[in-house]
Amino acid sequence: MADLITHMATGFLVKAVTRRGHTATLVLGTVLPDLLARAPGLGLARLREAGAPIPEALVHAPQIAHMPLGMLALGTVLALLFHEPDRLEAWKNLLAGLFLHLALDLCQDHMGVGYMLAYPFTTWDFELRWLSSEATVLWAPWLGPLSLGLWWWRRPRAEAATADP
Repeated sequence: MADLITHMATGFLVKAVTRRGHTATLVLGTVLPDLLARAPGLGLARLREAGAPIPEALVHAPQIAHMPLGMLALGTVLALLFHEPDRLEAWKNLLAGLFLHLALDLCQDHMGVGYMLAYPFTTWDFELRWLSSEATVLWAPWLGPLSLGLWWWRRPRAEAATADP
């Protein structure tokens, strides 16, 4: 949970700095890779360990949502769900959030298991290993409220007008 809070916090920080709209779309992009890749993969792995006849390939299939090509496809498909006038902005913000997620994850050390940035062309993996994968547990309690407060203070007037009754 701390990792999701940290990812959302980075999205709110970006929007606080840029003061641009579509905050929810960018923040959604920051959590989608974990929600669509990590959570189903972990659930399928647990079911497989419990004896369910789930093929190994199916357990790892959702991981494509945590790789650049999968993120590009995911952002494109989700942007198509938006109304025509908002699609381009939605697409740009979803991709910004998805790749912000990846950039933050690349800073972590997962003890030898990196990110396959060029999959399916190669299975070479990479990570910077600047932070422990558990470091966000210490950051989340203060980074979450701080980034949300900073965004609230600096949010665009258009979003503020629609948010206030």
